[in-house]
Amino acid sequence: MGAFDGKIAIITGTAQGIGKATLERFAREGAKVVAADIKDPQGQAAVNAVRAAGGDAIYVHCDVAVAVDVDALVRTTVETYGGVDVLVSNAAYVTYTLLVDTSEEEWDRVININLRSAYLLSRRCMPIMAQRGGGSIVLLSSVHARITAATVTPYVASKGGIVSLTRCLALEAAPHQIRVNCILPGAIATPMLLENWGDVPEEQHPLVPRIPMRRIGKPDEIARVCQFLTTDESSYMTGTELLVDGGLAAHFD
Repeated sequence: MGAFDGKIAIITGTAQGIGKATLERFAREGAKVVAADIKDPQGQAAVNAVRAAGGDAIYVHCDVAVAVDVDALVRTTVETYGGVDVLVSNAAYVTYTLLVDTSEEEWDRVININLRSAYLLSRRCMPIMAQRGGGSIVLLSSVHARITAATVTPYVASKGGIVSLTRCLALEAAPHQIRVNCILPGAIATPMLLENWGDVPEEQHPLVPRIPMRRIGKPDEIARVCQFLTTDESSYMTGTELLVDGGLAAHFD
């Protein structure tokens, strides 16, 4: 028996990184997964690999910042599998500019992909989960909601917003047996992290010396926490933010 036998999950941002690892882990544990992304070749390839390994998954093109796309994603999930039990809102985008150099368009893009998407997805999935007697939502925030650096202002604003959104959604959802939690990953070996630092080997990443565990995290280490938060192993947890950062945020300096 898998941890998700009979459960139906929507996971966004599944073409790479944390989303891809979560897709793979959930499918191995018996979930029926609807994987969403805008990077269609990579997203479909990830689903094909899951199917080849015996998993049950489909791929849906979805711009999570666009309401009609989210509506279509949820509708396809219900039509294909009959409902939604689990949502992992993972898709994200970051840009590196000083606030004074950040255009309104770029600000809106970051906020919409990271924060608006969590609102759109939760708004659509919560009523379906309630009809099914409950469910679980995990929103991906970031260690940047706790500690940060210059040049990522819209990203920080969006990830901090996710933490606050999690608390409020948890209060609204609890009467319907829906739990809502968020994860704050630290430095994880994803293209979003590594590509922005040039051609640097993972073990030589500039953040490594500041991480007490002296390494970059693996995407599956976040996927495992997603699994924990969306199964009965965490049945008494809601409105919670979990840091998964190798100790990075424990620094005083």
